Amino acid sequence: MNSPSPELGETATRILTIASDWLDQNPGQQLTTRVVCALAGVTAPTLYHHFGDKDGLLQAVAERQLMSFFQRKRQQPETDDPQADLLRGWDQWLEFAQQHRALIEALQQSSVISGRLRANAEAIAQARLVRLSKQKGLAISTELAASAMVAAANVIVQLMLQGYSDRQLRALNKRLQIALLASLTAEHTTP
Repeated sequence: MNSPSPELGETATRILTIASDWLDQNPGQQLTTRVVCALAGVTAPTLYHHFGDKDGLLQAVAERQLMSFFQRKRQQPETDDPQADLLRGWDQWLEFAQQHRALIEALQQSSVISGRLRANAEAIAQARLVRLSKQKGLAISTELAASAMVAAANVIVQLMLQGYSDRQLRALNKRLQIALLASLTAEHTTP
């Protein structure tokens, strides 16, 4: 599968923008290369040249949107409350998933989430956990805690995709955050 170069040409950028916009405007529908080609005014071989296949296109859309999201998260000023900063980042991921539900669904169905995207999410969480560790101490390494935080936030995203109501998601999210933070900042060590 071809992946787009870091500096995309005009045609690849147009295809990516159209696919991204289409996903956001058509929640619950599956993106097809035929639709993207028609909207972009290109042939299938042109799309395949730039992205390899539908999964390659979805990967490129995901990387573009998620890397932009991660960049915005990294630029946010820190407060004197590392726990609040950490939970704000978690909640921002859930808001992003709700706003880009079709993209998240497409990624789930096609299994194109890359290790690079997960690594970015964990790196941001780990940086915030380092600050929390200095304030409260952690029962496990910041690396393992970051993996747990990302996994737990993604559980809530999965529940959203399964149709849980906003009220249910807010309640479950809050309980999961409380439970996970309690276990991470517990003074005892885990086996």
